[in-house]
Amino acid sequence: MTPTSAPGRARKGTVFSNKRYRPKSSTSWILAVLVLIVLIFAAVMALIILPPAWYRPIHTMNDEVYNQADHAQASLMALRNKLRRPDPGTITWTITEQEINSLLAVAYGVDQKSKTPHNPGGLTDPFVRFTDNQITFAARDNQLPGNPVASAGVNVRLISAAGAPPQARITINALHAGDLPLPPSLLTDRLKTFLPRLAPVVEKIIDVYAGPQYARLATPQIVQSVAAIFSGKPFPTELRLNHRKLMIDKLVIRGPSVDATGHAQPAALTFELVPEP
Repeated sequence: MTPTSAPGRARKGTVFSNKRYRPKSSTSWILAVLVLIVLIFAAVMALIILPPAWYRPIHTMNDEVYNQADHAQASLMALRNKLRRPDPGTITWTITEQEINSLLAVAYGVDQKSKTPHNPGGLTDPFVRFTDNQITFAARDNQLPGNPVASAGVNVRLISAAGAPPQARITINALHAGDLPLPPSLLTDRLKTFLPRLAPVVEKIIDVYAGPQYARLATPQIVQSVAAIFSGKPFPTELRLNHRKLMIDKLVIRGPSVDATGHAQPAALTFELVPEP
């Protein structure tokens, strides 16, 4: 029989028993620790600088992008016209992830004549992603070293109470710089400082696709709601327009899926507005 090693005794030639792999002086230990710190720092920086795999802002402008943006613009104009009616009734409205990102590409893309991107608020390449019950907002922040992709995934839940108007609560589920997860308090505080920069971004988008008058009216409501989100507070779902009130009664966020007939369905957001009783 072949003799076996004694129990508990390390075999010769293993890393654990070979002293050549151990630092032999205090200087060697310091160098080993420094190398480890550098490797950890490099890994963290790679996670921050490298964009997430799902982050795919539109850079190539083609007919499909413009068609999607035109379709979304027409849908927004139709929504605006319904909101302007004295008695609009119940309004159901849907927009897809691809339509939103096409709008963002047209609004913030590079003008062929000027070759200069439009970046209000110091953000570039905005991108929106829909998954089931969650919206992720992402953009490159030019005010941070390396222009990393900052992203926030939020969950929207409607809260109904007897005798009270409905409210919404938005919970920040995922906070990242690149692929590096961050504690909610860190990024929430950072986002709060972004609030003053948010208004021109929102107003520009609404102005382009719904007109300056509606942009001036809707932007403060949106920014106020975002401020409530960052504070973790519920906020009213009502929309005040022309001395009337409409409330969000239904909100569905879905990721890409396949229906019962085998047809692919795009990621989309659908909401329903009802007049205040």
